[in-house]
Amino acid sequence: MLKVYADKQGKAVFHCPHCGFATTFDASAYRNRDSRIKIRCRCGESMIMLVEFREYYRRTVSLVGWCHVHRTEKDLEMKVRDLSLSGLSFSLESSSDEDMADLQVGDVITVRFRLDSPPQNFIQRTASIRNIRSGIIGAKFSRSEYDKELGFYLLH
Repeated sequence: MLKVYADKQGKAVFHCPHCGFATTFDASAYRNRDSRIKIRCRCGESMIMLVEFREYYRRTVSLVGWCHVHRTEKDLEMKVRDLSLSGLSFSLESSSDEDMADLQVGDVITVRFRLDSPPQNFIQRTASIRNIRSGIIGAKFSRSEYDKELGFYLLH
C-alpha cells in the first residue's frame, strides 16, 4: 500500500510509483476517518493510498543502536527504522521472544544511536514505548523542545 504524509495544513504529495507523476492535494477531509483512498493516476494505474497525519515529518532510516530498558535494566541492540522530532520506531536486532518480552507499552527507555550523515552526531534520548506491533516498537521522546541535531538531519 502506498503511504503519503499530510502536513499540519492537510497538504500531501502523491508520487506515482509507476510513472513518477507528482502532485500536491488537500487531504484534510480524511483527517478524522479512514484515510485509505483508492486513486487512479493519470497514467491509468490504480492503487490504494494511505494518508497519515503527523505533527512532524518521519524519515525512514536504518541505524544501529542500543535501547536501555529502565524497568529491567537490560541493554538491547536495536535497529532504528524511522525517526522524527517526536519519536522513533525500531526493531530489536535479536529476534528472540525473551528480548521482546523485556519490552512493554509504557516502559521508559533510553535509546542511543549515531546518525548516518556527517558529522554523525551521537543521539541519546529518553522515550516511552507507545506501541508494539509485529516486532516493531514505536516510542515517543520525553523531551518536547526543538532538537537541533535531529531537526537538521531530518531536513536533509
